[in-house]
Amino acid sequence: MVWAKFSWKMWRSPARMRSQQAVAARAAKVIEQVIFDMGAPRLVQGAVRLDPGFRPRFHSCALAPAPRALASVPLAGLAEAAPLRSFADDPAALAPHTAALVDALLREFRSQSPHFRALPPQA
Repeated sequence: MVWAKFSWKMWRSPARMRSQQAVAARAAKVIEQVIFDMGAPRLVQGAVRLDPGFRPRFHSCALAPAPRALASVPLAGLAEAAPLRSFADDPAALAPHTAALVDALLREFRSQSPHFRALPPQA
């Protein structure tokens, strides 16, 4: 009988974000990656959902309510996302807007999720 290599890491749940600062850093990476892949105007048409592991995830369409999601933010509804609608994909010009968008996302996550508010601000 042949045994396959087995790792307990496969069966553990994914790592959880440990602070609001870690969630903000991950949200910034997600936003930058979406801008790189699809462009800033397409980013604004989507939504960001906070999953139970406190990981922000981008969705390119409007989201139906999900029972396991901690928070869901349509980006078109944020005032901080409005300048991104007309931007070309110049990373230097987008950096201040990305930071403002991350701050707006964290504000919305705090308002929608008591679990997110319970995370420490910094690790």
